[in-house]
Amino acid sequence: MRKVEINPDTNGDSRVAAKVPTFEEFMKANQSHISDVKNMANAFAQELVFRIDSHDYTKVIEPYCSMFYRDLCNTIEGRMEFFDGEWSKIHYEELERHHLNRSCPEDVDIFDVIEMIIDCVCAGAARSGSKDKIYDPVIPEEILNQAVNNTVKYLKDHIEIKSK
Repeated sequence: MRKVEINPDTNGDSRVAAKVPTFEEFMKANQSHISDVKNMANAFAQELVFRIDSHDYTKVIEPYCSMFYRDLCNTIEGRMEFFDGEWSKIHYEELERHHLNRSCPEDVDIFDVIEMIIDCVCAGAARSGSKDKIYDPVIPEEILNQAVNNTVKYLKDHIEIKSK
C-alpha cells in the first residue's frame, strides 16, 4: 500500500485543541481530516484490489492447477477426500491467505477477511445457482479481533505525518 500523508491539525477536536479555534480554523481542520480519510480509504481500496487480483491463483497457474484438477477428479470419483490432497494443503495452508478457518496467518488483516467473505458469497452462489445458498463465512471472534488490530498497525505503518 502506498504511503498516505496525514496533515496534523488539532483545531477540530475538543480532546486535543490547545485553544478555541476560529470558525475558519475549525472548518480547515475538518476539511483536512475528511481529506485524510478519503486518501487513506482510496489507498486501502487500491490495496484490496491488488490483493484480490491474485485470488485463487493456485487454481490457474502451474504446477498448482494440474494438482488441483487431479485432486478434484480423484475426489469426484471417490478415490480420496479433497482436503487430504496435495493441492489442498498447499492452497489452504501455505499460499492462499483468505481461508481463515483452515489456516489463519499471524498477520491476518481486514483484507483477508473481506476476501474470504467475497469468496464465500461468490463460490456459494456460483456452485448452487442461488444467491441464497452461500458458503457460510463464519469467522471466529478472535480472528476478527486479530485482523482489526493487525489492520490498524498496517495502516499506521502506511501514514506519514506531514510537517507543519
